[in-house]
Amino acid sequence: MDWTLAVGGSEYAVYVIVIGSFIAAVCNAAFANGGAMIILGVTSSVLPVGAIVPIHSTLLIGSTASRVVVFREHIRWHIAGPFLVGSVVAVAIASRLYVELPERVIAIAIGTLMLIAIWLPAVSWRPRVAHPWGIVGFVHSFLSTLFAYGALLHAVILHAGLRRREVVGTMGAALTGMGVFKITGYALNGFDYRPYLVVIALSVLCAFAGTWVGKLLIDRIAERTFRVAFRLFVTLTALRLMYTGIF
Repeated sequence: MDWTLAVGGSEYAVYVIVIGSFIAAVCNAAFANGGAMIILGVTSSVLPVGAIVPIHSTLLIGSTASRVVVFREHIRWHIAGPFLVGSVVAVAIASRLYVELPERVIAIAIGTLMLIAIWLPAVSWRPRVAHPWGIVGFVHSFLSTLFAYGALLHAVILHAGLRRREVVGTMGAALTGMGVFKITGYALNGFDYRPYLVVIALSVLCAFAGTWVGKLLIDRIAERTFRVAFRLFVTLTALRLMYTGIF
């Protein structure tokens, strides 16, 4: 059986996904964000539209789970726990809605969300609720299940008073649990992961290596240089995806 058939029989596409997973893991470990958008850009470049969001979830598992292992002593469960409670409810609802969406709607929505996320000024929301993490988990996971990118957790956790390694570890725990919920939800609603298993396995392995590299570089990478290249990559990918959905 040709394990490249899921990506159109192209070994090039496999290399793109695997290398993208490594780079995403490095960025997640070094900066606590950026990886999800990199994976979204990579998958939207080489996968069928209907597979982008379900496969995006599996590829991120390697990055987020490895952050749980590497930064486990820094996880703050009083944040991650309530987030996961809200997440499981949201995913149960949104995964069913996702399989009903037309591919054109998915492509345009993901492309639009990518442009908004990359070009709007950074937002850091300070919630007035004393314990907002269950609500954050629901909203973030609902958006992420439909369109691959939730964004809300990143904005709120900035005001949790955590140090950099605590942010990386706590987000890793929250997003790993959400990823497991999402994969389960898509599978129960009919998405077949079997043709992608080899690509997923290779990507997860590379993500663990990327997290280790990112931890070594966490205080050494020039964040400004990364941001410029990252913004250009995401913008071009989003425009291509929107073009696919419109035309």
